[in-house]
Amino acid sequence: MEKQNLGYEAVVQLLRDHPQWFPVVAAALEEAQTIKSNRFAGAWILERAKKYGVQWIPNFRKLVSYGILQKDGESSRGGRRAYYSMPDIDGVEKALKEFNFPQVAAPYTAHEVTDSGIAKRKTVLVPFYTNLASCGGPNISEGHVDDYREVSTESAKPGYQYYLVRADGDSMNQAEINSGDLVLVRVQDYANLGDRVVACTDDGIMIKEFHRQGNSVLLVPRSDNPTHKPLLLDNVQIQGVVVTTMPK
Repeated sequence: MEKQNLGYEAVVQLLRDHPQWFPVVAAALEEAQTIKSNRFAGAWILERAKKYGVQWIPNFRKLVSYGILQKDGESSRGGRRAYYSMPDIDGVEKALKEFNFPQVAAPYTAHEVTDSGIAKRKTVLVPFYTNLASCGGPNISEGHVDDYREVSTESAKPGYQYYLVRADGDSMNQAEINSGDLVLVRVQDYANLGDRVVACTDDGIMIKEFHRQGNSVLLVPRSDNPTHKPLLLDNVQIQGVVVTTMPK
């Protein structure tokens, strides 16, 4: 296969599988064309992608897995930054010019109003994070989008941001959150007493029931497993409130 076809075919396949990635690829192409060394950081791509309306954090491993980007090194807490390069700039540019993909991953309706006036169910695309949250124990991971799932607007109501995670563990199995379920979370940094929340603590990220005890936060499990105990914490960040679950 010719070199140009490598990038071309990679982009076509990616956008067939994940059309919402068009603006991210376009941003990466612009960065590659701007940087003479063709070596750039993911954060630089993200800044360009925001101009296209991208409001989520892309996982650039997806572009690497499709062969659109190559990765050089790994990020570290000590300040080391991973860099990327685009081996076939011409092929990527050709694919983006030839295929008129939408530039913004906007919510879409799965069913429109019929001639009879009956409004059928509408859906939106919600980002899915593979390992963002854990029920039963912390599961720290990079908070990057791994996929998108179709969710009814009856659950993901307009006007709010949402994300999906897969529950792991049995600490909330008496609160309708079982291991393996998809959990729909509304993004917000506060919670009411009794809300099921995604909480970021010093020990990691978890799903628990939100309560207060004095000036501290009490994260309560709802489980038939007695090994799970309430956690009384002073340092807790709420990352969202659970709206509903989708059984596996």
